[in-house]
Amino acid sequence: MDLTHPTPATEPSAPALSLSRPVHRLDPHSLDLHFDAAVMRKAGPVVPVQLPGGVPVWAVTRDATARAALRNVDVFRKDSRHWDALQRGEIPADWPLIGLAAPAGRSMVTTDGVDHWRLRGPLATVFAETRVRALRTSIDIITTKLLADLADAATIADDGIVDFRQLVAWPLPMTVISLLLGLPESDHDTLRSNYDIFFDDTRDPTAALAAIEDIITRHLDAKRRYPGDDLTSALLQLPDDEQLTTEELVATVQVLIAAGHETTVHLLVNGVLALTSHRDQLDLLLQGEVSWDRAVEEILRWQPPTANFLLRFATRDSVLGDTLIRRGEPVMISYAAMSRDPDRYGPTADDFDITREGGHTSFGHGPHACIGAPLARLEGRVALKALFNRWPGLAPAGPAPRSPSVLMNSHTCLPICLRPSRHRHEAGAAK
Repeated sequence: MDLTHPTPATEPSAPALSLSRPVHRLDPHSLDLHFDAAVMRKAGPVVPVQLPGGVPVWAVTRDATARAALRNVDVFRKDSRHWDALQRGEIPADWPLIGLAAPAGRSMVTTDGVDHWRLRGPLATVFAETRVRALRTSIDIITTKLLADLADAATIADDGIVDFRQLVAWPLPMTVISLLLGLPESDHDTLRSNYDIFFDDTRDPTAALAAIEDIITRHLDAKRRYPGDDLTSALLQLPDDEQLTTEELVATVQVLIAAGHETTVHLLVNGVLALTSHRDQLDLLLQGEVSWDRAVEEILRWQPPTANFLLRFATRDSVLGDTLIRRGEPVMISYAAMSRDPDRYGPTADDFDITREGGHTSFGHGPHACIGAPLARLEGRVALKALFNRWPGLAPAGPAPRSPSVLMNSHTCLPICLRPSRHRHEAGAAK
């Protein structure tokens, strides 16, 4: 794999791959993201695929290859000005994925190098693991309230069935990130509806993005007038030589809201689905034989919240995983493919096993690794442990439809039935 030297004049010896000949076409309505990931992974470590709307990209499917690309920000950069097809006007402005493939505004997601660290730096200490641990009490309190609301909703419902995503998985991380940013609860429903559109690969995100930016702009104006003890106020009060422009502030807060809640929603929903379909694994947790930390890591590996991440752009011709990437071509990191890469995880890569050791790359790697990973992990541990300790026998009460997305490993709802676990009651009676 050559990422640091100019590409040789000749093509690699492997069969030539081309963006004009995709090995797979990703469909937001696919019923199985891991089938799509396996097809891509089998075709090679770096393969051409087609996104919805007919947009061609290179997909990186192997963990080691992806880590190499993610580290090398000199060759593979986030700035969409390096995307030749976009600059030639070949990508429609209303393409549903444009807000994720080529985000507007300068933020830590769209920049590299010095600019990236200037924008990321003020946030790094806030999301450091030691600072995040200080949020544990608040997360416990919020989780306890949401689970009480869940129980009340199940009591009222004729069939006792409630939507875990709507009542717990979504409001928990949104409430926590809003607490950090000082966002009022009155904005939550509007943010939810617009972020649902933003992450829907089948809908034009233009109006939703405008609505989100309007909320953030009003929030910034309010914090300028009435600063508080929150991250937004801290960003507005940076020293003169570190001040962010209004455009950078809006983009940064938008990224924080999205990253601060979206992946955690999917971690929680996917965690419930994984554990209720592997009762032997759940029993290990309930009996204290395996820690909830280990369970959260395996959930993140087996069902990464982000299936495919857009995009990086080659700044020069280079070889990645024996595939020639031309200058100006886009590269997508397929976390769904990487998460079950047998080169890293061996012959049991497809198995869900909370005793597994060895980590994962689901939160990214290199300079752009997810800054909110410690917070997402903490929320996942607290919420899943509290949920199953209270209702060890809970079970899905119907299908959990996939969201129409090739990017997010998400579900539109998760109906669950809250019922006591028979063997737990029998064990309690025996005591």
